[in-house]
Amino acid sequence: MSEPNNNHRSLRAEREFGLIVGGVLVLLSSWWFYRGKFHDARQVTLTLGALLVLLGLIFPKALVWPNKAWMALAEVLSFVSTRVILAFVFFVVMTPIGFIKRLFGWDPLHRRAASSESYWRPYSERQRNPRHYEKMF
Repeated sequence: MSEPNNNHRSLRAEREFGLIVGGVLVLLSSWWFYRGKFHDARQVTLTLGALLVLLGLIFPKALVWPNKAWMALAEVLSFVSTRVILAFVFFVVMTPIGFIKRLFGWDPLHRRAASSESYWRPYSERQRNPRHYEKMF
């Protein structure tokens, strides 16, 4: 079997880029036209969208560099937004939960237990039943 042509796959990606991004820009500018908003912006987005759709249909090879630039922008946005979202979740959600649990004395590892010869804790009744291992959750 021969390997797929790299050029063919590249043109497919550029065609999809032109049709999808161009189509979204055309739809967005159409919505703005319908609502009577963003007169200057809708002229630019409509022109750019129509050009992308046209190039995607007729000459997708012309969209190689715009597609690469678009993907580079997507990678930068992904890098930044991932860190922002994770920082938000950690500092706004997880940290207050941890503070509240500590405030109420939650200690799941029993780190504040009195020292003794053994730290063994007996199994619960559920864990002593052998059927517990058949369906653990």
